[in-house]
Amino acid sequence: MNKKFKRYVAVSVLCGTLGQFLLFFLFRVCGLDAVISNLLSVSLSTIPNYLLNRFWVWEITRPHDIRREVFPYWVIAFAGLGLSTLFVFIANQLWGSWYWINISNIVAYGILWVIKFVILDRYLFNSDRTNAKL
Repeated sequence: MNKKFKRYVAVSVLCGTLGQFLLFFLFRVCGLDAVISNLLSVSLSTIPNYLLNRFWVWEITRPHDIRREVFPYWVIAFAGLGLSTLFVFIANQLWGSWYWINISNIVAYGILWVIKFVILDRYLFNSDRTNAKL
């Protein structure tokens, strides 16, 4: 495993844990609706996920490029949000338990995890590709 992939795994674990904690806290402790809790937890945990991936995993130091980097990253994040919200909604309808709601969120993000790495590595944070366009 290369350094970049190990760091990607570490960021995923850290931000995934943060997202799971927020989802549990908002749903179970604050009593918010499962879908609203999911929307908030994903939106909030995406910020450190983007920053850690950009600066630590891919070691990008140039200024942020809204069109080529930030916007596509959020599109990917919200595709995950859409899938996880669907899974959370179904889990809430079937079981209504925080446990299954969190599990459904993890499953949705697990499905997209490898795809996201490939997109980030080959397109968004690929220094050869992005430097050529600047």
